[in-house]
Amino acid sequence: MAYLGKYETPDDLLKDDSLSDDRKIEMLEQWRDDKRAYIRATEEGMTGNDSSEFLRQIKKALMSLDRNSAS
Repeated sequence: MAYLGKYETPDDLLKDDSLSDDRKIEMLEQWRDDKRAYIRATEEGMTGNDSSEFLRQIKKALMSLDRNSAS
């Protein structure tokens, strides 16, 4: 599932040098929120095959950006 038609994974977004860290954080947070909403919907009986693995990947990407900004 491509995010915004461009990023297949959070790591793909992190590797996009055309984005500032602040923009990456903003986009990852939105992606996280979208995934959480999707997971809630599937738990409420809507069909889908997406897993919460992306949430873990997004959290890891956000943590890496946080470490980079603290350096």
